[in-house]
Amino acid sequence: MTSTSTTLQVRLPQALRDSASSALEEMGLDLPTAVRLYLTKVAKTRRIPFPLEAEPLAEVVEVDRATQARMDRIAKNWKKTKNRR
Repeated sequence: MTSTSTTLQVRLPQALRDSASSALEEMGLDLPTAVRLYLTKVAKTRRIPFPLEAEPLAEVVEVDRATQARMDRIAKNWKKTKNRR
């Protein structure tokens, strides 16, 4: 099986590149090797090798049981109405 190389160009701020290169150098890696390690991990695991999260869009509000029960009934009726269309 032959392996063909390709070039990947990425635009990023110079300060980020410098900072990352410095940190990687302390680990005994250069930037291209670190990128290859990252992409190899993604290809093998089919995942980003660290958690990705976003802030919730809505504020979580505590409600009492009666209010929650009413909201559940409304949601159930809403779904029924949506399914009739």
